[in-house]
Amino acid sequence: MNLYTIVFDRRHYVSMIWDSAQIIKLSNNELDHRIDMNGAPIRHASIFKEPLRVTFTSNSKEDKGLLRPEITVQQGRFYFSQRAYNVLKPLIENDGEFLPLIDEHGDMAYVFTPLRVAEDVAGLNTKLSRKNQWGDLESLAFHENKVKGWTVFRADFNAHMTPQCNQAVKDAIEEADLKGVFFTTDLGNGYSNQFDEGVQIKN
Repeated sequence: MNLYTIVFDRRHYVSMIWDSAQIIKLSNNELDHRIDMNGAPIRHASIFKEPLRVTFTSNSKEDKGLLRPEITVQQGRFYFSQRAYNVLKPLIENDGEFLPLIDEHGDMAYVFTPLRVAEDVAGLNTKLSRKNQWGDLESLAFHENKVKGWTVFRADFNAHMTPQCNQAVKDAIEEADLKGVFFTTDLGNGYSNQFDEGVQIKN
């Protein structure tokens, strides 16, 4: 069984920006449901009963020239364009929660929060998963037989910050040529600037 961490390609694609004012209003500023800040694997559908507003417009000099993605990974959850949603929903819908978004052009999109957590099924390989003396992740490993029924999942061990996926999800993204992410077998490494472009497992 092949497992991959899905990494947002920040070198080439601009990040999604939440409308935090809308989220604060709808969530009553409860931290559990500050979906713009809190990446925890919890459901939000009962709180957000209208599409959440997002934008990819940025005035940052660092973002100048970056492309608009069809998929992002931010705080361990996904942004999906409508096309990405159509491709991936049938595959991953049992492993998380979709919420509708609306972008600055009035187009529909979706946020997907993966709800499967490896530790819930004793799926984290505690012997091979390590952190350094400062608490930074050094390695992340799983008991594949425990997580084999999931398409996408996360881990408490690295604060749910990186989504892991199986081969079927990787294949679906690649076959549809969805833009914005790449894959690595260095599980738990979600920092795109730590990869040379030549060694990225591109979509």
